[in-house]
Amino acid sequence: MKIIVGTKNHKKVTSAKKIFQDVLSPNRLTVESCDAQSLVPNAPHDEETYNGAMNRAKECMNKCSGNYYVGIESGLVERYGYLFEESWAVVLSDNGDSYIGYSSGLLIPHVITKRMRQGEKHDTIMEYYDRLFELPEDNRDTWSRYTGGNISRQLSLDEALRNAIIQLMPSDRNLYISPS
Repeated sequence: MKIIVGTKNHKKVTSAKKIFQDVLSPNRLTVESCDAQSLVPNAPHDEETYNGAMNRAKECMNKCSGNYYVGIESGLVERYGYLFEESWAVVLSDNGDSYIGYSSGLLIPHVITKRMRQGEKHDTIMEYYDRLFELPEDNRDTWSRYTGGNISRQLSLDEALRNAIIQLMPSDRNLYISPS
């Protein structure tokens, strides 16, 4: 089984290796990254997050050859007046099927949402905290930054992809693949 992941982000590639192996247990698994663009803002909102994942998966399919093409995107969503960060995963198969999943959301800290509601951009605010806490410039783990290192965004990436891939799990009782 050959998986093409639409990113150069190590965490997303690691997630694909782990989740495909854990859920489907293929005899052979090859996972490669493909530099695919999300075509959405750096901090996508609402359906832009899904669109970014879909765009990455489609670009992989157009550029590379594999069995499954994976797009994963994290973004912000507002629900019930609160802002959360969640991840979306889109998996396209070489036979034309698609599988979609998203993660639970982590509440964005009040200190960040307050500044966003005053007009600042999410990524600008996060850059400020990276400098304040002397974090590396390539730090893209917002969940870890929000929680002081207590949980990682990897949790979100894994959950979104698992929720998509579980639809492929062989079973007589899997309603995603059972005959109607």
